[in-house]
Amino acid sequence: MSRPSARFARLGLLASLLLPLAGTGCAALDALGLQKPTARLSGVRLQDISLTSITMLFDVDLSNPYAVDLPLVNVDYGLASGDKPFLSGKADLQGAVPAKGTRRLSLPTTVTFQQLLSVLSSVKLGSVVPYRAELGLSVNAPVLGMLRLPMQKEGQLPVPAPPEVKVQEIRWGKLSLDSAGGVVRLHMVNRNQFPVNMARLAYGLTLGKTEVAKAAIDKPLAFEANGGAGVVEIPISFSPRKLGLAVLGMLTGEGASYKLTGDVAVQTPFGPMSLPVEGVGKTVFRK
Repeated sequence: MSRPSARFARLGLLASLLLPLAGTGCAALDALGLQKPTARLSGVRLQDISLTSITMLFDVDLSNPYAVDLPLVNVDYGLASGDKPFLSGKADLQGAVPAKGTRRLSLPTTVTFQQLLSVLSSVKLGSVVPYRAELGLSVNAPVLGMLRLPMQKEGQLPVPAPPEVKVQEIRWGKLSLDSAGGVVRLHMVNRNQFPVNMARLAYGLTLGKTEVAKAAIDKPLAFEANGGAGVVEIPISFSPRKLGLAVLGMLTGEGASYKLTGDVAVQTPFGPMSLPVEGVGKTVFRK
């Protein structure tokens, strides 16, 4: 038999062995002692964390042992906490893993906290939720056809809560018709089960029915988990004359109702977050 004929005969024999196993996936490759593609979930990154949702990026490393490109087909995924699944889905994939090469994929999915809390009734705002992720990445392997490569990963998801805020007092250093200046003592409490480090606070302060300040300050301050508290001192300065004479009368009294709104930029073990702040009540004036 000539060499080309012998080669074709060997290919025919291999095909006759593989074809009955087509569609059985990795088990077929194991049975023949052949290499198979691999998928490894190398990490999970959390992005765009807000009070309503969080984006999870699954980093998957793929390896192709074949001498031809390995086309990607789709990915299926499921997320559960304990025995309660709270998210599942499937998405088509484009492209291929190069021959005898590797490729990293970043696969995003978004978890909405409304959906999460509806399934996990014991979870509250501020909680840290353990999760288990199960993914299956499907590829179109030569001869065998569709192969599903399973992966698992465990981790934690934050369900952030905004801080509690209260204006303890306003201490005036200067108070006249043309100029009012002082310091607002703002008491803040972290309601999350994880620590936060404040970096920046943007705020608007209304006394009575008049907005007297709107600004932002860079203020590093660490808050421990589960009720860690701290005091932020905010300098304010404005002209009562421009806001109306009634404002000066209010400021020379013993106190006033207030409303404070804004947002706080924080660093957490899960990444950066921007949390809204809002507080209403009655504060006292000091001189």
